[in-house]
Amino acid sequence: MNPQVFGWEHLTYLAVFIVLAVVSLVLIKIYAKSEKAIFIIVKVVAGILLCLILWNRICICISNNNWSYLIPDTFCGMSSLVLSLACLIGKKNNEVMHFVCHVALVGDILTLAYPDFIEQNPSLFYPNTISGLLHHTVGLYLCVLLLMTKYFVPNYKKWPNLVIGFMAYITIGAFQMSVFGYNSAFYINDPILSGTPLTVWIIAPVFAVGYALFFICYELIKKKIAEKKIATSKNIETENVKKNSENIENNSKNNKNIEKK
Repeated sequence: MNPQVFGWEHLTYLAVFIVLAVVSLVLIKIYAKSEKAIFIIVKVVAGILLCLILWNRICICISNNNWSYLIPDTFCGMSSLVLSLACLIGKKNNEVMHFVCHVALVGDILTLAYPDFIEQNPSLFYPNTISGLLHHTVGLYLCVLLLMTKYFVPNYKKWPNLVIGFMAYITIGAFQMSVFGYNSAFYINDPILSGTPLTVWIIAPVFAVGYALFFICYELIKKKIAEKKIATSKNIETENVKKNSENIENNSKNNKNIEKK
């Protein structure tokens, strides 16, 4: 029997990933204090992601006997490639990250939650299956790592990057369909889940609404944290002024007592 979504193989894989991810991220948070250490960790994880997405695409090419599949034709596949290169080649918090991190984060979470491709072979370790799981896993891990270390800082003012990136993906998909003869790419024709209307023309508006809601919440939380810091700072300043006043008053009293003696 082939592995099933929410079957024991899928759930075991998720459990192992969550434990390893949480433990490693906590250790990084505790011990990776310098910019250099974070820089090296990000580069290493990005390098692993690049190797995994290349392995996955080569496996797909071999199984389909068609090397045109080396170019990713899905949002998650292309985002794993672009994200790894953006981290390896680009600077900290570069412009590409303000598109690809959002797409990769959402895409990888949804795919790991419902990886329908694990049913393609009796073994979870079938190269196409395990390489697909791993590149989604490491892609998600890298996104969380970038956010945690502030190597990538979300900014609603960068929303045009999302539009440009989306149009680039759709253009690549249209090229693959017209030149390589794909029936669909980037879910332009076929839905992300068979039997549903979830083509990119439905997914994109939903994603845009989610993107807007995310930044509304993000900015509100950031504002509350900033206000709390200001209030704390003012309280500390007030306490310091009060203590200084008390010290001055006490010194004045001591001086008067000395003069009386």
